[in-house]
Amino acid sequence: MKPLRAGLLLLLLAAPASAAVKAGGYLKDFWQYSHSAFDGRAYNLNTARARLTLDAERSIFKAHVDFDQQLAAGSFFRTAEFRQFGYTPPKPWLDMEHTVSTGVTNGYGIGAYRAWVGLEDERGVVRAGRQRIAWGSGKLWNPTDVLNPYDPTTVERDERRGVDALYARAGVGSLGQAELAWAPGDVWVEHALLARGRANWEGWDGAVMGGKIPGSTAAFVLGGDFAGALLEGTVHGELAWFNPVNRTPYWKAGLGYDYNFASDTKWTMLKDSAFVVELYHAGNGKVDPLRYDLASLRAGREPGVAQDYAGATFSKDLHTLLKFECAAIVNADDGSTLAYPSLAWNALPDLWLTAAWRRFGGDKISEYGRQPNQAVLSAQYWF
Repeated sequence: MKPLRAGLLLLLLAAPASAAVKAGGYLKDFWQYSHSAFDGRAYNLNTARARLTLDAERSIFKAHVDFDQQLAAGSFFRTAEFRQFGYTPPKPWLDMEHTVSTGVTNGYGIGAYRAWVGLEDERGVVRAGRQRIAWGSGKLWNPTDVLNPYDPTTVERDERRGVDALYARAGVGSLGQAELAWAPGDVWVEHALLARGRANWEGWDGAVMGGKIPGSTAAFVLGGDFAGALLEGTVHGELAWFNPVNRTPYWKAGLGYDYNFASDTKWTMLKDSAFVVELYHAGNGKVDPLRYDLASLRAGREPGVAQDYAGATFSKDLHTLLKFECAAIVNADDGSTLAYPSLAWNALPDLWLTAAWRRFGGDKISEYGRQPNQAVLSAQYWF
């Protein structure tokens, strides 16, 4: 508790006394119903979260905090999954989370989803703290994002992990950028120190990146990404070469295309809709399900366990107050699948009600086939 209080206190003290502060956030409650993958017993899990967002700004100084209070309750806490893997997500480097209380079927905790201070003007940005450093052009997978990788199968698809880091960005020319990120660890092996350069040519964005990554004292990555207009849509891709030193080097790559249908399109069934399709390859993955590294997946170090994937998302405004979305992923190595359709209703101003179904398919030893189907209901109010 003391490190959490100290970190947030230092963040607030860093703000100038006359800084303008804006407050916002949301209240969210989501309920999940599924079965245990170990013994098939049904369980439920209800999670209530209050997120307070504070933004302070004065001249070139800026600070941002997303502070969460979360209560989880349900029969999930009696499952074999909870006994084996627990409930909390991967732990960041800084100690900004604290479990206040636990019971037989519940737990209450507080923590910082984001917490950073920095300086920003037209020349560049410098930030320190828990933040999202979004590198890469992919929508489902980002081979060049080694600091805060995104898992496209997560229940809350709009939540993106952050990283505890020092980050700097400077403008180069009219459209170019130079970036530097340092994510410390307890020992040098766990440090990440990366640089990235970005440029635009004839409407196409391109970037190269590289540097030290966690894993060994000399592990490093080299890579790049691109994005540009093609056939009224956008094509994007990423490529990264990893040399962990203590094992065989490998490649990761992604290629995708996204397209938005306008309201006046001749395809009337597709008006006001958008889709994304992507292919992803991870050279460090396995093709044999019996050799899957599930520990890295649960720890948040990898977004998958196999080598080859295909994915797609589709969204459509059925009405000004009703939106349909569906994400689908295929593990091309073992044939397992995940489909995640959802329907969101803007019931009242700033209030969204969502119903979703996570449908897993495949053999019992496959990546997605081993997971039971899941129903998800949520209510979220923004303030």
